[in-house]
Amino acid sequence: MRNIKITEIKNRLKSLLIKASFELPDDILDAVKAARRIETSQPAQSILDMIIENAGIADMQKLPLCQDCGTVYVNIEMGPDVCIMPDNDEQKTSLKKFPGQNNSFISGAVSATVSEIYKKYYLRTSIVSDPLYERKNTNNNLPAILNLSLSENPGLYIEVNLKGGGSENCSWLFMLNTSCGEDDIRDKVVQLVKSDVTKACPPVIIGLGIGATASEVPKLARKAAFRNLKIRNEDIRYAHLENLIMKAVNSTGIGPQGLGGKTTALACNIEFAPCHMATLPLSIFFGCHSTRRAGERI
Repeated sequence: MRNIKITEIKNRLKSLLIKASFELPDDILDAVKAARRIETSQPAQSILDMIIENAGIADMQKLPLCQDCGTVYVNIEMGPDVCIMPDNDEQKTSLKKFPGQNNSFISGAVSATVSEIYKKYYLRTSIVSDPLYERKNTNNNLPAILNLSLSENPGLYIEVNLKGGGSENCSWLFMLNTSCGEDDIRDKVVQLVKSDVTKACPPVIIGLGIGATASEVPKLARKAAFRNLKIRNEDIRYAHLENLIMKAVNSTGIGPQGLGGKTTALACNIEFAPCHMATLPLSIFFGCHSTRRAGERI
């Protein structure tokens, strides 16, 4: 059994938050460059050039990729050989003091780290404490969304996802009739792209969750949207549906920033799970061209 101190997790999380904020993932940058090579529309070419330039400046000068520094999602997968330990009892107690979090010393450590990095690097804080009435900024971008899960893989995997508010508003849940097929899902996505994609700063990354339950399928959609763009679904049927939707979306001609062009989406990723025989949950989740993520295994 490996005992991993919470300080080590905090240090790795700091690095991942910095990386996600300032460095566009290589697979996304490669997809933008590939789109630029085939683009014939001058406005679309100009937008794609600016995205590439922005990524270079953000990386070089350690400036945020986007002015919306996002909601912070932290995913921690624990292998069977791992035990997460506080460094000492005093730390275990002190890390419980962040509002909106439970009493886990792990969530406390995550909160302390997010608050520190957003303050140190002047990242915009965007979280409000009350969703309906007061809507006061928490001024530390907390609470972060922490997802702890068990894994068969050894070690500890930590991943950071940053999600801006514009693309977050382009998220949907549908409970489809079980008779629906891939054409129905494709048409639903295309309909939403035509009505809403410009709110999410296209070219977008489309994440689809299919199956599970109404409460779980959005998690599948988020996982899909943050998946490496070069990885296709292992099931050839779902890989075919990914390609089918991509072709239909890019055939709309909406293009980068809605100014016309061949690339409205950089990718369509699908994650699926078993579901009740009377249901067909579908969640659709747009990620902007600056879908920010970073991960590392300890």
